[in-house]
Amino acid sequence: MAKHKSNICNRCGHENPPTSTSCEKCKCEKFAPEWVIAKRPLNRQLCVEISRPNPQYGEAPDRITLSKWWPGGRATFHIPNIGQWEAITAIINTDLGPKLGWKSLQDAAQDIREAIKQPKKKNGLENILQERPDIIRKIVATLNPEALSKKDFESLSSILIEISSTVSSASAGFRDAFIAVVKKLPKQKQRALEDLALLLEGWSLQSITNVAQQVRSRLDMISLFEERIQDEKTYEIKGDNSIHRILERAMWLVDERYWILHSNDSIRKFIGDEMSKKDKKKYGNLRPDFVCGMVGKKLIILELKRPSHTLDVEDLNQMETYIILAESYSNFSDYEAYLIGNKKSDELTKTLKHRSSKFKTLTYSDLLQDTKEKYEAFLKTIQ
Repeated sequence: MAKHKSNICNRCGHENPPTSTSCEKCKCEKFAPEWVIAKRPLNRQLCVEISRPNPQYGEAPDRITLSKWWPGGRATFHIPNIGQWEAITAIINTDLGPKLGWKSLQDAAQDIREAIKQPKKKNGLENILQERPDIIRKIVATLNPEALSKKDFESLSSILIEISSTVSSASAGFRDAFIAVVKKLPKQKQRALEDLALLLEGWSLQSITNVAQQVRSRLDMISLFEERIQDEKTYEIKGDNSIHRILERAMWLVDERYWILHSNDSIRKFIGDEMSKKDKKKYGNLRPDFVCGMVGKKLIILELKRPSHTLDVEDLNQMETYIILAESYSNFSDYEAYLIGNKKSDELTKTLKHRSSKFKTLTYSDLLQDTKEKYEAFLKTIQ
């Protein structure tokens, strides 16, 4: 059996490269034992894993492992084959689960229908939704829009709206978005069902609230940039409050893949020192300011120019020098270099056709406008 080559994060289960020293996703520095092939945490105490059996007990297939932690110890339970798992689920679903009052999907759906018809059962409906928050998504996923008449859709709409109003913990924004999609059902059928399924995909209301807060935060950052990048005085600020350092903390503006960018001050300092040596007249004792960071093994370098400056070939050559200097200081497998300004010269546009595609130019409008519109539209749908 081939040896597993990933470092599995012990906290989130993310599969990291074998040379990693911390998790790419959550930064945890603790990895699962080598016999853990995959890990899916359900919460801080319970997780489901794929694990490799101890070879001292002979050749055996990989198995599902349920792992439970509590203060002072942990325990695991291994499931070696699908037959055993089906036996376990059958016992839970048909025997022990019902003794605890657990509802199957079919029973819960029937209870929902009865609760809609009988207002006195509303408390029971709310309990069902709290215990099985994914049930509506599952019900919607099983619907065949072609088999439903307009009357069926109208009835379904009213039922789902009634369900949403019983979820007392739902935020007003989520409830309104839910209702808006449901109201489209009689007219739009398939499209509205798809919209509804997407809305319910991340049913967790807490998650939706967190996403909304994140979107607002990003919109605030865009507004800050819109204000600062057009002010020449902004480019005179140095240190942590400089426009480049702020952008370094919001590289999702450039590309969503770069939200995990880690600033590399040592490379930036080295490049800056070398540039000052090469051109004392231009830089003197003041090193050039630019964004320099790593995403995995990929180097990202970005420079913002004042709004009064037109991006030209000299700026492109300077970025190329940055990359050459960085190569003499650090090993990286790939790179991208960005020039951002108010406008670019025709000569620069022509020259870029013959340079590596890893060199890119953006205007301030390119950087902000599309991103702003995307987040504003998203926030509007969940509010």
